[in-house]
Parts: sequence; structure tokens; C-alpha cells
Amino acid sequence: MAPLPEILLLVEGEVRPAEMVRSSGAAPARLRVLRWDRVRGEDFEGRDLRAVVFEPCDSATDRRRREALLRKVPPGVARVSLDRRPGRVESQRRAAWADLHLAAPVDLRVLASLLKLGRRCEELEEASRRSRRVAGQLSRHLKTVGELLRLCSAETEPKGIIEAALAPIQRLCPVDSWSVLLVDAEKSCLVFQACGGPQMHSRDGQRLGMGEGAAGKAMRSRSPVLISRASGAGLPEIPAGLEWREVLALPLMSRGRAIGAVELIRSGTARPFRRRDVRVLGLMLEPVAVCLENVQLLKHSEELSVTDDLTKLYNSRFLNSCLLREVHRARRYRSQVSLIFLDLDGFKNVNDQHGHLAGSRALVEVGAVIRNMVREIDLVCRFGGDEFTVILPQTGPEGARIIADRIRCRLEETVFLETFSLAVRLTASFGVATFPDHTDSEKGLIQKADEAMYRVKGSGKNAIAEAR
Repeated sequence: MAPLPEILLLVEGEVRPAEMVRSSGAAPARLRVLRWDRVRGEDFEGRDLRAVVFEPCDSATDRRRREALLRKVPPGVARVSLDRRPGRVESQRRAAWADLHLAAPVDLRVLASLLKLGRRCEELEEASRRSRRVAGQLSRHLKTVGELLRLCSAETEPKGIIEAALAPIQRLCPVDSWSVLLVDAEKSCLVFQACGGPQMHSRDGQRLGMGEGAAGKAMRSRSPVLISRASGAGLPEIPAGLEWREVLALPLMSRGRAIGAVELIRSGTARPFRRRDVRVLGLMLEPVAVCLENVQLLKHSEELSVTDDLTKLYNSRFLNSCLLREVHRARRYRSQVSLIFLDLDGFKNVNDQHGHLAGSRALVEVGAVIRNMVREIDLVCRFGGDEFTVILPQTGPEGARIIADRIRCRLEETVFLETFSLAVRLTASFGVATFPDHTDSEKGLIQKADEAMYRVKGSGKNAIAEAR
């Protein structure tokens, strides 16, 4: 059975307790009586103490001493003033350091009920304050989510989305360094897309295994991972010279799928991460992950529309649009742009002798050879069948012939289909045309280069001809 709550009654020497508090029926509380001259601060430390009941004092000296004692009453213990003289002025009653003012005598049951109601009111007020704090936090979080959606939806590149998102996130949860890693499905790894903070920019573009480090663990478990340096764990994603205290890794979840991870790093002087940080960041990062996946899907769709399914080179649709752009640029800046058109010699024999599967694989290997022999600014396209083109920006006829001869020699030297236990040799016929030397339009470039290539076909193959 739970002990009864205690009420401490402080009285003058000549005052009887019954003049202050009366009891009718079963007592709902234990009444402890002390004289003012015997009370000490430790008398207020009872665990079950609910209230300290006293009568106001007229003497200024006694009032100051009593008020000093009443200041020692712990929080949560009510201070009740009982006045045997109801006509006393209000200012004197207020000066009694009381939470509740009543007229004496008061029934113990009524007093206990009032104290119980007062405590319940305090609990409700505290609950109301907590609710207002939570509502304020949710309002700020929702405002930040709205800001994130607005900023991220305006970006069309992953890096732009990340930089737009990290600014409001940093306001809610400041960190010293951070990094964002996204999944590279083809190579089955995580790639550093963006980094911030001391020494972290050296990680841009680097790769991390799917299960490595805090980010890899967060990806695998699809839940936040918090690692402290005190645990002695080494993290490959953190530069060797970076001083850090904690790393919080959170998966980027979009439509139930993990597309990457965010790592937040705090140094030794910063406060440690809290549970609230994890909850808030999870709320913030979900719309960011959806925006990142949408951009990735859009870019993938765009790539598929201009990429050859077999060789993964650009297709003829991209050739036409890119060539138009390069011709306009060359016309504007009075420069040159060249086009190499090449056709494999006798490629039909590969299909006839070894089958179409081997022929398709040979085209993939040819495309890889051409791509490896050109410059970074050059664009390789599969025109169709066994025909390929190379766009050479800022290149005249002489430079185009040099690059075409480099490709021709490498094709002639390469042994194809070795992975199929075959040894196939291939050559190609090349045609080269330059704007504005040979034509004044992008369509003319394709036509002139094609005509030059057919002249090679008719005169021995495995050579290069320039447009006329």
C-alpha cells in the first residue's frame, strides 16, 4: 500500500494546530506539525511531502526569516498560506511567499483535494508547454522540408541538389565535415558525389566498397550508423589527418530503396550526436533522396535515348544534334570541326563464319578501340550496322587525318574476339570531311565524309580519303 502524502504545518508557539487545519473523517494525508522556531531546511526534504502550510507573519524580522526558510522548499511542494484574520491587507498576504492563499481553519480533506488539483494543473501546464515545444519543432522541421523540396526540385544535377540540401540541414544540425555518396550500380560501389569541410574535398570522385566504412554499413543495414573515434574503429572514407570525434552515417532511402548515404562528421570540440539529430535528419533526407533518384532516372533516360544499346556509344540521333551544335559553334567562333566516317571492311564474313553473337561482340570491341584512340573532347558514335563516326571539335583536315590514321592502325593491329577463343582481324575504310573547308552544313559533313569513305571502299579499302 502506497504511503499517504505528507503535509507540513508550521505554527506559532501559542497556536493550536486545530485552529489551522481540521480533520473530518478518514485522513487523506499525514499531517506533521512543527513550530516555526524549530523548523530547519532539512525538514522540507521528505520524499512524500506535498505542501508546507503556514500563517503569515506581521513582524518584519520574523517575516524575513520565515521567507528565507520558505525559499528552501523544493520545487513541486506547494506553499499554502492560512489566514486566521481574513481582513488582513492583500499586500501582506502576497508577501508570505505562498502559492495558495486560504482562510483558516481549513478541512484536511479539502486541503488535500486542492493540492491534488493543483498538482494536476501543474502537470497539465507542463504537458501543454511540451506540446507547444514539439509543435514548434515540427513546424520548423516542416518548414525546412518545404524549403528542401523547393530548392531540390529546381536542380537538375545531383551535385546541385546536394549543395542546396546541405545548407538548411546544417542549420538544424551543424557539423564540421560531411560527404554524400551515391550508388554506382554498374561497378557495385559507392562514389563520393560531394564533400565539405577540411581535407574532405580530396575524396571527391573516389570510390568506396558497398560494405566499407560507416556509409557502407548504413547502406547495408538501411539504418543510421554512429561510430565514435573512442571505439578505435578506423574509417577508410575519412582522410588520415582529419581530427574527428563522431561520424553519423544515414542511408538515403527513396521509395524503399537505398540509393546512397550521407556522412556527417563532428570534431572533438563539438557536442555529440543525439537521438533527436538522427530523427530530424532522417526526416530531412528522405525528400532529398527522392529528388536525387528522380534526377538519376531522368539522366539515365536521356542517356538511353542517345546511346547505342550494343556498344554503349552515342547513336545517330545524338550525332545529328551534336554535329549541328558544333557547326554552329565553329561558325560563330570562325573555327573548324571535322567528321570521320568509317566502315569496317568485310564485316559480313565475321557474322557468316562465327555467328551474329560473335559479330555483335566484335562491334563492341571495335567501339572500345575507337573510343580509346580519340581525345576527351571527341565524340564517338555508332552510325548504324558496322559504321562509326567521330566528331572532332576545333580540328582541321590535317588533324582529322592524323586521328583517323591512328584509329586505322590500331584496328589493323588488334586481334578481336580472343575471349571467344577466336582470332579475328578487322580493317576499316575512312572518310574525312571538315567544316567549313568542304561543306557549310552539318548534313553536308556527313554526306562528304560518307562519299570519301566509299571512294576508299572502291580503291582497295583500309585507307583514308579526304572529302573533295
